[in-house]
Amino acid sequence: MAERKMPGTQEPTLDGPVGRRGLIRSGAIGGAAALLASTVRPASAAPAAPPPVDPSFADFSLIKINSDDDSLAKIQQKGLVVGTSNDWPYSFLDPKTGEWTGLDGEIIKYIAKMLKIPKIDVQTVTFDGLVPGLLDGRFDIVGDSIHYTKNRSKVVNFCFPTYYYAEALVVPKGNPNKLHQLADLKGHTIGSMLGTNYAEWIQAIPGVNFQGYKDWAQIVPELAIGRTDAALYDQPVVAALMKQHPEWKIEIVEDYEPRTFKNPAGYSSYAFRQGDIQWVTAFSSAVQWMQYNDKMKDILTAWGLTGYNN
Repeated sequence: MAERKMPGTQEPTLDGPVGRRGLIRSGAIGGAAALLASTVRPASAAPAAPPPVDPSFADFSLIKINSDDDSLAKIQQKGLVVGTSNDWPYSFLDPKTGEWTGLDGEIIKYIAKMLKIPKIDVQTVTFDGLVPGLLDGRFDIVGDSIHYTKNRSKVVNFCFPTYYYAEALVVPKGNPNKLHQLADLKGHTIGSMLGTNYAEWIQAIPGVNFQGYKDWAQIVPELAIGRTDAALYDQPVVAALMKQHPEWKIEIVEDYEPRTFKNPAGYSSYAFRQGDIQWVTAFSSAVQWMQYNDKMKDILTAWGLTGYNN
């Protein structure tokens, strides 16, 4: 991706895989109540037999649901189409191998095996195009870390929560503008990713000049060269970039209090069309099986996360 350059200015660059958000946005619902409410059928409707699953996953099974929806059965026949914003290190295409991988990529591939899904086709769009693409039928799941928000919940469903992370407020070294909380951002130019809950929070603050980006790879470099006064983004990604680029002279505000709390709404999730009841119910069952059997923990650990994120 070509970044905008100022004449005569040496801009920071990224040498890692292309991606964008790291760990946060605003939660998963997955909630049983939402799933049950959406699957209520007349008393005369007989529960459909659940689709088959891979028997090598001990004690994993799917429940019968009172719905004539067969969305999972269709995916088991045609394969799964995943939408991602090419989000290193969570859901991205490896530039060397072309393989889809990352934290979210590995979780979804594991569940695809559990659910006997024969193949996966990955489609990449900008983050703000993920939900519209899902609703238009371009793909079957937003396979990129996404969180519950009230606006999103009006148009998509969320699976059972997967893992937790929070946002970081990033400023130039020494924090010259004394920015510590969101309320301090008034009168300043703040950068974040378009389509995220961070963008919603910033734009709701009176007097803030919001600078939105379609690619997370621009956010921190532009802060480093002074085009913005601060940035709000996923703490794990910011921390990794700071370690990779000490020359950028930026820091995370240590006393910033994240708005993303460690409850179901603060967990990462994946988004589904509201009508795909069989698919989201089965996927949620697989997530819970992974959590119970420590398989989710294994994947989180492999990608540098800890028990705190589970």
